[in-house]
Amino acid sequence: MVCTSTFYTEGQWHLWLPNGDRLFPIKLIDLSEGVYFGTSAAAPHDLRLNALNVIAQQACIAGTERPFMGIWDDLYNIAASVAKLDLVTSHHGEIRSQLSRMVVTEVEYLAIQCRSIFDYLQKILKTLWSAVGFNDGLSPPQTLPDSFRDMVMGNDGKLRTAPEIEDRYKILSPLAIAYAKHARFFADLRAMRDAIVHKGAKTPTIFATEKGAYIESTLWPFCTMTTWRADEFSPNNLVPLKPALGAMVYRTLLAAEELITTLSFLVNLGPPICPNHVLFLRASSGLMLADLMVDADQRYVPTTDEELFSAMLAR
Repeated sequence: MVCTSTFYTEGQWHLWLPNGDRLFPIKLIDLSEGVYFGTSAAAPHDLRLNALNVIAQQACIAGTERPFMGIWDDLYNIAASVAKLDLVTSHHGEIRSQLSRMVVTEVEYLAIQCRSIFDYLQKILKTLWSAVGFNDGLSPPQTLPDSFRDMVMGNDGKLRTAPEIEDRYKILSPLAIAYAKHARFFADLRAMRDAIVHKGAKTPTIFATEKGAYIESTLWPFCTMTTWRADEFSPNNLVPLKPALGAMVYRTLLAAEELITTLSFLVNLGPPICPNHVLFLRASSGLMLADLMVDADQRYVPTTDEELFSAMLAR
């Protein structure tokens, strides 16, 4: 199935709407929010992810369409939340006493949205794994779980290794490696989100400054997600919050990129439905999100053998 009837080709928008058994062209001036197939991006800040393009082009089937649209919606909401953070901090002088709580609520919301993307991603991977029909010739394909948590963690909460994931779910080794690579970040994100939402844990302390929202450089789990430059440290070991939030979103999207890309290398998903085009996603607040992702990408440093493996796949 085609996930969108909006196209951007040779600098022009094209929109087709169904009426009965026919499609009719609609004149479109611009797109406020949505996804489109384009020969190029209509705007520099429109998001292009290989994972989204692979799903749209080769894997938009029954069982993937709804979680795929769920990921779009989460990205729209993440972009809006990032924009709200910029808006709130820009009015620091007017709302100083309220700023910390306003920022904390957005941090909580971003964690919830990132956690949601992981489960939508898992539902897509589960459907595709069943669709390609891998088996050992003697038994049907191993069904994957619905939740990312069940894929990478045991009942005791311990993270599974790549060989353990491969053995338990009978998946191919490169895909198991990709799962294991992102398991630790997912576990930290899940623990943070669950502690706040389900257990009433104390929310992170946010410091309101003239330069924006700051946190302690040792604040978990942000200290495990990113690095700060020497010139970003303020007295008392305070650092800007935004790079940490950027890393949280970036690491979530990186997991989606590497898992879907790895799967596409291992199985035949069929030809693209819209050749010579790429799927782009435009959020109404996409400019701020794009800037945050560029910054997060510059700060991110691959450090493990699994990441080197994933880099080789991407060549």
